Amino acid sequence: MNKKIIAILAELVPLVSAVTSYTLIVHGPNSLFIKRVIAVTMLLAFLGFVFCIIGRKLAKEEKAVRVLGVFDCITPLLVIGFYVVAIFSFGL
Repeated sequence: MNKKIIAILAELVPLVSAVTSYTLIVHGPNSLFIKRVIAVTMLLAFLGFVFCIIGRKLAKEEKAVRVLGVFDCITPLLVIGFYVVAIFSFGL
């Protein structure tokens, strides 16, 4: 595979996992398997900056990698914001 394709696929992991985890939290049934999937996808979304670094190391001159890198750096902020909203909703 080409380094550009690997970098783009690596940079898509946090974005897809963030969308998946938010969707499962809102619409998913409460089973043990779904809870584990949510935990893994939230962790991958939180580590978005790591995937940004990996993508930049593989193909730093590609425009698509740079754009996805910006989105990867935003995903940890979205995860933190989600947990802040959850804490405030419980009234703590």
